[in-house]
Amino acid sequence: MNALPINKIILASFAFAITHWKKIVEISILPIAVSLPFLFILPQVFELMEVVYKGGQVADIVLPESMLLYLVLFLYGYLSLSINLYRLVILGDQSVSIKTPIFNLNQIGRFIGLTLIVGFVTTVPVMLTGIGFLQLIAYFLIIPITLNFINIAIQQPSQYKWNLNFVTQANLFLLQAIIPALIGMIVTVLFDAISLPDFFVWAVKVIVFYWSLVNLAMCYQLIKTSISE
Repeated sequence: MNALPINKIILASFAFAITHWKKIVEISILPIAVSLPFLFILPQVFELMEVVYKGGQVADIVLPESMLLYLVLFLYGYLSLSINLYRLVILGDQSVSIKTPIFNLNQIGRFIGLTLIVGFVTTVPVMLTGIGFLQLIAYFLIIPITLNFINIAIQQPSQYKWNLNFVTQANLFLLQAIIPALIGMIVTVLFDAISLPDFFVWAVKVIVFYWSLVNLAMCYQLIKTSISE
């Protein structure tokens, strides 16, 4: 494969979301429901993170005693939604349902493990050096292994050697990291300038989150098709 068709993937991702919106809403109900306790305290979490980052005192910020439980439920909601959305794109409508929550422990463990690997590799260099740009470099280098999220969702063996050429890897990086980040920054600045409530910013970020999941699955399809040819 010489390159991923960025424009076509972007359009196809939005078209897929529009045509399958009912099924997407259906598979979102349970993940959102179990994530609500954590989402409600998210402003406090952000406040705590900001205070810690600035080296301030955290005694005045009180988080619920069930914080760990809320976080576990949120993580389950995130992986459940991601797995079902990947399955929807790759395997079709019949592969997912609100009546079939994710309880496969091996699948859950693999998904969490890969999430931790990606998080570790992309944050540790920044923590050690204080150079934020290293996060982008690290993510670019490991972006091919994120395709294994789809392998996990459809219960296929993980593949850690994808042998993508530079252009394909760069396009995947643009679709998964740069474009979503740019949209988030532009929307935040624009909405702040016209004094729209934060709700609208978060609404756009949620849409971008769903779109990112769909386009990763579509990139996976194109790459696997190219490899098999």
